[in-house]
Amino acid sequence: MNDKWEFYKDNQDQWRWRRTSPNGNIVGAATEGYVNKGDCEGNARRNGWETEEMIEETLAAEKAQISEKANALYEKHGFKGGDKFAAGFVAERKKRKLYRTSHHNMQRNLLLTIVLLLIVIIALLLFDLLQGDPKPILSDKKLSELKVMMLVLDPKVDEKVIVFGDTHFDFAQSSLTPEAQVLLDDDVQILKDNPSVHVRMAGYTSARGSEEVNQLLSEKRANAVREYLIEKGIAAERITVIGYGRTKPALYEMDPNDIESKEARANMRVLFEINVK
Repeated sequence: MNDKWEFYKDNQDQWRWRRTSPNGNIVGAATEGYVNKGDCEGNARRNGWETEEMIEETLAAEKAQISEKANALYEKHGFKGGDKFAAGFVAERKKRKLYRTSHHNMQRNLLLTIVLLLIVIIALLLFDLLQGDPKPILSDKKLSELKVMMLVLDPKVDEKVIVFGDTHFDFAQSSLTPEAQVLLDDDVQILKDNPSVHVRMAGYTSARGSEEVNQLLSEKRANAVREYLIEKGIAAERITVIGYGRTKPALYEMDPNDIESKEARANMRVLFEINVK
């Protein structure tokens, strides 16, 4: 992405950063000010800021580390020429990377073939089942709404069914959208109507980004929902939070770099884990 990153001082003379997409929308910003610009840049880097110089520095550091270890190993055994040994390590790493890429592409192609075969089989079965019957009317409800309908169709006699919707976020963001707030208002009413229910906010992210960054982002998202519920009158002791990062995705993302895929959008969420006291 060709987002624009800006570093500036606010009214309190503290450093902040702002990320703007090519269409002019602000897609990220510092949540606090920093006295030192270096601290501000460090926060921005944890949120995705990366320059060509940074990438080159990281690669150079890795290469130097490999060379250092190779030389130490050679000297330990009384040999010289550790740089050649290190070059062999680098070549082996590149070879393994190419193999992983090729293996991933092969797995992806195999999975796509299987999915296409399943679609054809299901289409043929549906054609046989529906042939001669009136044309079916497809539901225009969202998948989450259909799940809710299926969930409440057959409750047990002594069971009270409580259903919450997922709260979705924009990529790399932990702030609630106006649409998410509207949906959460319905959840607030459910919690008010069921005071014995305790919930845990479980935060998730898409697959893109490092494990550390996504773990922190998932926790921020879960806390954003918790703070909104508390602001709307739900007791704080009824709500706990947990972040799962990019683990336990709702849908498997075949291409982690495609943040606009339906799988990635489904994984940028916070869901309610219900605990009835």
